[in-house]
Amino acid sequence: MISKFVGVFTTDRDLVIQIWDTTLSRLTGIHSDDACGRSLLKVIPDLESRGLTRYFRHVLEDGVVEVLAPAFHRYLIPCPPQTPSLRFDRMRQRVIIAPLRQDSHIGGLIVTIEDVTQRLDREHDIAGRLEQQSSEMPDLMGALDDKNWRVRLEAVREMSQLAAPDAIEALLLSVRDNHRNFGLLNSALNVLRLTDVDTHSTLIEFLKGPDQDLRIQAALSLGEQRDVRAIPALLEATRDENVNVVYHSIEALGKLRAVEAVDRLIEIAESKDFFLAFPAIEALGEIGHSGVSFRIIPLLQDEMLREPAARALSRIGDEFAVEALIAILNDREAPAEIIARSLTDLHDRYEAKYQEGAYIVGIYRSSIKPTGVQSLIDALATAEPENLRPLVWLLGRLDSPAATRALTWRLGSAELRSEILDALVLHGSTVAELLVEQLKADDPETRAAAVTALGRIRDKRAIPELTRLLGTDPELTIPIIAALTLIRDPAAADPLFSLLGTPDAAVRRAAVSALNALGVPEMVNRVIPLLEDTDPGIREAAVCIAGYFGYPECIETVFSLCHDTDANVRRAAIEQIAYLEDKRAVTVLTDALSRDVPAVRAAAAAAMSHVDVSLVRTRLIGALTDEDPWVRYFTARSLARHRIPESASELYRLAQFDKFQQVRIAAFEALCRIDRTLAASIAASFRASGDPDLHQAAANAPLHGNGVS
Repeated sequence: MISKFVGVFTTDRDLVIQIWDTTLSRLTGIHSDDACGRSLLKVIPDLESRGLTRYFRHVLEDGVVEVLAPAFHRYLIPCPPQTPSLRFDRMRQRVIIAPLRQDSHIGGLIVTIEDVTQRLDREHDIAGRLEQQSSEMPDLMGALDDKNWRVRLEAVREMSQLAAPDAIEALLLSVRDNHRNFGLLNSALNVLRLTDVDTHSTLIEFLKGPDQDLRIQAALSLGEQRDVRAIPALLEATRDENVNVVYHSIEALGKLRAVEAVDRLIEIAESKDFFLAFPAIEALGEIGHSGVSFRIIPLLQDEMLREPAARALSRIGDEFAVEALIAILNDREAPAEIIARSLTDLHDRYEAKYQEGAYIVGIYRSSIKPTGVQSLIDALATAEPENLRPLVWLLGRLDSPAATRALTWRLGSAELRSEILDALVLHGSTVAELLVEQLKADDPETRAAAVTALGRIRDKRAIPELTRLLGTDPELTIPIIAALTLIRDPAAADPLFSLLGTPDAAVRRAAVSALNALGVPEMVNRVIPLLEDTDPGIREAAVCIAGYFGYPECIETVFSLCHDTDANVRRAAIEQIAYLEDKRAVTVLTDALSRDVPAVRAAAAAAMSHVDVSLVRTRLIGALTDEDPWVRYFTARSLARHRIPESASELYRLAQFDKFQQVRIAAFEALCRIDRTLAASIAASFRASGDPDLHQAAANAPLHGNGVS
């Protein structure tokens, strides 16, 4: 039975009352005509003085739900109780204030007011009775553990009365009376989903009731609540005289994944009544019962039902579904986008569940005809953005010149480039000529993508065209170097050596890395004269190559270049000598760290991480006070590698007070390896700093245990 003790009202964002239901009129004595259209602050004049307005504002601003408890707030609207009470002269009210949502914003409030006066009276009475029967457990919850079974039984009876869903029933009544107010309806359903009270029986009552609007909303809500107890009633509702009730019951059965409903849903799907067959097929897909896929396959022939049937088969279909989908695709009038998405989803499901994605690809490749390939190619030109990737994926798995050509034409597409590159690389050398053609495209993005693809395919036939472009398109220089690095053919050495004299430092570094990757036998003979070239950029590049390979013929020259007139050359030489296993390295590094320019000092500090710590301990600790932040940074990194305990106090100072954040973090990370007790205190200050980088450094720190690591 619906409670007579709960009323509902709603407001807009300005707290102007929109709905004031009849129950609330009876409870408070305020008629709806006197409330609707007026400000809540006028209807309840002392609302502000009692400090209650802030709860309403909080709900409006933050979208939370506020509860005004009768024990603390006593009441929202001052009025006498419906039934006289010996304890309370004013009605005690439990109030729930919830946001009234309209689309993506909060349009107002929905408020339920429950008269709990009688309930509080009963609680006082039962508490008195229980206290007489059990001095150990005087409260209601304590009575549930009482040794006396009669006390426990009465407590359970009283608790069941307290748990009655009065407020929810009244809320549903308000929905019924104002069902055309969609904002109220949506908010009411949200309240239903958030409540701890069991609303199942009430919703079932409405689902079977005479009001068709309430039947619709009850079906919708039962689906949202995910309570499988609703399945029998929803199944019965699929035969309701109102088609909208049937529609929402079908949707609800899908959300509940009701296997019991499969036969009924198939029956509806096969009726081909589009309005009901569409949601029935969708629900079958959600339920995921693979045994009905053979009944869904014939529905692909119905143009009106093809899309939901294809989607459902992607979720429950097998190899027969693949063949059926491709048969549709082979038709020149095929909805290629829909079929492509279903095929790729079905493949992904097989791969994730059985690791048999290749099996689906095999069926696809053996079943598709030229007309199907052309359907995919045609769709690629007009497809919606969200359907492009499935089309690219399918075309990329075909041994079809037409398909690969279509993909190369779309290389300039930023949103598809990664997928197209992956697809083309699968074909290897067979698409090399097509990609070389795209190197002449007008679009620079297409040319760059073609370069990347050629590098990943590693086809040596691309070298002449790639090297030809090195001097004609500066934007492609570094991508071409990267491609040549992947191809790793000695024929690429000459054009790469020619780049060592470029004024662009980034290009020089890329060329050096590529040459180091090639490692051609005659490299040393080409490097030796470059170490003494008049161009400092070439000397710098040559030092990096000689040091990388550790050519014995170049060691003396590399050491001499540690004193070169150009700082970049000195820096490069300093970086290399630590790897040459020559005793002179420590002296040269120490001298550079003491006297050279900041960039070279920083290089020396970094290089000291690779030499005998006993020979550089004192000098490294001293470098923590260097005026240049990058010298301090690399010094801290080297100290971390060597784990020198004597540096802990200076590292602690830097971690706390250095002006440069990278230095503070490097010092802290060094402390984590040297003295975790000091590091822990720094971590605490980092976390409290509010700086995301410092906070992340503290979060990543290995600080288990104390003392020297």
